[in-house]
Amino acid sequence: GRGREAMVLGRLLARAGCELLRRRPLAGDAQAPLVSAAAAASFGAIGAFGLRAGVGAAPRLLATSAAPAADFPFPELSEPMKLNNIGDNPGARKKRKRVGRGIGSGHGKTCGRGHKGQKSRSGGKPRLGFEGGQTPMRLRLPRRGFNNPFRRQYQWLNLYRLDEWIKQGRIDPSKLITMKTLRDTGAVSSKILDGVKVLGGGHEVFDHKIALEVSSCSELARQAIEKAGGQVHLVYYNKLGLKALHKPHRFDVTPFPARPPPKLRPYFEYVGRLPAPDTPINDTA
Repeated sequence: GRGREAMVLGRLLARAGCELLRRRPLAGDAQAPLVSAAAAASFGAIGAFGLRAGVGAAPRLLATSAAPAADFPFPELSEPMKLNNIGDNPGARKKRKRVGRGIGSGHGKTCGRGHKGQKSRSGGKPRLGFEGGQTPMRLRLPRRGFNNPFRRQYQWLNLYRLDEWIKQGRIDPSKLITMKTLRDTGAVSSKILDGVKVLGGGHEVFDHKIALEVSSCSELARQAIEKAGGQVHLVYYNKLGLKALHKPHRFDVTPFPARPPPKLRPYFEYVGRLPAPDTPINDTA
């Protein structure tokens, strides 16, 4: 009891005495901080008592704390950092909750779920969006908008890309350019949903006389092509017709070209021809 308390108190006093000894200014060191006279006077008593009560602990602390400042870069700490005295911050690691390990654990038997009821069952959660029987949010909010059954998604093709493909020799401007030609040469993506629409980007430099058959064309692009002496025709293909146009090897019998629905007829000039044509529409007779 008291002997152990005296031992602990002696070690604490020995550590305090060693700290005062280490922080005492050296002779000739003008920049070192001055220790007060009271602290210097009390150092002897504290150190002597610590040496007697510490039972050998003070000499070891004295040896470690009296080392030069160059060997110990953090003088405010009582000991340098080592592998055996480092660890995570308090609360950085949380132990997993282990249930069903007996009454003494506090989470045994019912594992903290109580007796019976929906919440005590395995998988006893309601479905996603269930609000206890009241009208859920997905039904309380009104619906907005609609899905247009006549909507068509086109691949965009600007004139500057078509001009670049012609200059590189990928597309022959003297032949009819169809959507199959654009797809095979890489001018548009292979995933053509409803057709190709030509846009007017780069109309200032486009000067090629071409014959083009696409699904849609902007007014600026049409004016640039016709100004260069070319022609553009808007042709209609349904899903099956586009597949037969791009991949004719997959069909034993070529399907008959479909006409556009009445609501889409104002947007097209001709029904698309199958298989892929080689000559413009005006030259067929």
